[in-house]
Amino acid sequence: MRIPLAQYPGMNKFVLDWMNGDERFLKRENVNVGRASARLVGLKPDLRSALKESNKQWGLFVGDQLERWEKGETLTIIAGQQVGFAGGPLYTLSKLATLARFKRDMEKSGVPVTAFFWLATEDHDFDEVATLNVPAKNRQLDLLRIRAVRTADSRTTVGSLPVPEELVTQLLAHYDMPRPAWLRPGITFRDSFAELVASLFGSEIILVDALLPELRKAGEPLFAQIEQRRDEIQNALQNRARELESAGYPEQVEARDGTEYTLLYEVDEHANRQPPTANRQPERTSTSALTRPLLQDAVLQPDIFVGGPAEVAYYAQISVLHELLGVPMPRVALRGHVLVAPKRVVRAIDRFAIQPEEIFSSADAIVAAREPEGVARIRELAEEGKRELMSRIEQIGELALPAAHSLAGSIQRSVGHLEFHWNKLAERAIKGLVRKDRERWTAVRDVVATLYPDHHVQERVVSWFAYWCEHRELLVERVIEEVEMDSPYFRIVSL
Repeated sequence: MRIPLAQYPGMNKFVLDWMNGDERFLKRENVNVGRASARLVGLKPDLRSALKESNKQWGLFVGDQLERWEKGETLTIIAGQQVGFAGGPLYTLSKLATLARFKRDMEKSGVPVTAFFWLATEDHDFDEVATLNVPAKNRQLDLLRIRAVRTADSRTTVGSLPVPEELVTQLLAHYDMPRPAWLRPGITFRDSFAELVASLFGSEIILVDALLPELRKAGEPLFAQIEQRRDEIQNALQNRARELESAGYPEQVEARDGTEYTLLYEVDEHANRQPPTANRQPERTSTSALTRPLLQDAVLQPDIFVGGPAEVAYYAQISVLHELLGVPMPRVALRGHVLVAPKRVVRAIDRFAIQPEEIFSSADAIVAAREPEGVARIRELAEEGKRELMSRIEQIGELALPAAHSLAGSIQRSVGHLEFHWNKLAERAIKGLVRKDRERWTAVRDVVATLYPDHHVQERVVSWFAYWCEHRELLVERVIEEVEMDSPYFRIVSL
């Protein structure tokens, strides 16, 4: 099922306009396959070796791919995400699947592709990586949250933190499963995420640790430029902010206190991110949300960057910096948007003629819309009854008030209570009517609960691991098969 992105709740307005052809802030030129060999110039040999060895630790053998990539013999595509516990939300799988689909399609046509996935290990949002939402057993209307709480406020980079034992215990108990190697005691969020991804995609995708020292050293020329041209960069970002605001688009990353944008951090000996010092070392330098894409583009020089809506909007904000700093700009592409559902749920959408915009509402609203005559009759009777009741109360007041004026306040309060409960009675009657058809009610409830649980779009919050536990390799292959990069549609994939 292909549904327009415009009907996806909360879709970024800039991205919708951009997909419809507005390229004022971000171009959408086609990828020139022949330019790859001319772009990879001056790559550090120690970086290639470090990428090879780090991937080997995760069970990936990518030496030959890296050698071809370093020589400029392949088209380069990249995406990335935080190293969330048990793989993070479904959209993380969509990004990985977008890379795999592009690589497979291009290589079928004779164009070799190197696909990278950037592990955002320098991020310090512990709550984001240490929270997993899964459908509650036998009760999909609610999500079960598996999470760990940080004991102290800290800016420690999450990639280097060990996965809390309480997270592992909750997950294993919920799915009644043996402890896998990627959740062994003491394993870090980075290694756990990487080993899980490697087990699904093999060597098809090369993983890049954002905190790899050799990567940081390769980025030193960029870091030095950022420090030396700090005022120019701040001015360029402020000017772009005004341009975006004039066009009706909010900034993805706002300036601190409305004055200056954060550009770089320094990671101290305790792995905490702090403002950079005068003696900043390249291997201890950490990027902000605005400069991370610049580091990626300067060092790895991808031909294509695949991002979600927020990441695409980042590029609209920082494209002025690519030109200012001489960093090659990749072709920016929107990741595929995919929701997944069991076959029975997908069949219910067709059987009961549920429209795309209805999925993101409620089961009551969907079913009520299919009982217009009965609902209308209940509302008509309720209004008639309320008018008759109010008329009788008015007559009581006319008789009683001349003898007991103190009764006026009591009557007025009673009217308010009666109106409230009368309206609630009508609402309950409507719900009772629409639930008479239990088969339809159950099917519609499952559709909404699966694709819009707790009023959140499934792919944004629900763990893909939850579906993998049930469908295994079928989940991964079906998402790869259906995902569409740069598509103005999102898909509902039947499992």
